[in-house]
Amino acid sequence: MKIHKCSFCGAEIPPGYGIMYVRNDGTIQRYCSRKCFVSATKYGRNPRKLAWVRKRQK
Repeated sequence: MKIHKCSFCGAEIPPGYGIMYVRNDGTIQRYCSRKCFVSATKYGRNPRKLAWVRKRQK
């Protein structure tokens, strides 16, 4: 089993967890939580500007 990284915050996602989002062009993006998914897709936030993402990446 492969451990993937969150496309938004960079956290590790164990098998069977998270959200897999496939864009119209076929790009697969994986998110560890709904918080990351909504921040990236609905709100279009930049992860470099969010404090909670920087804490998780360290």
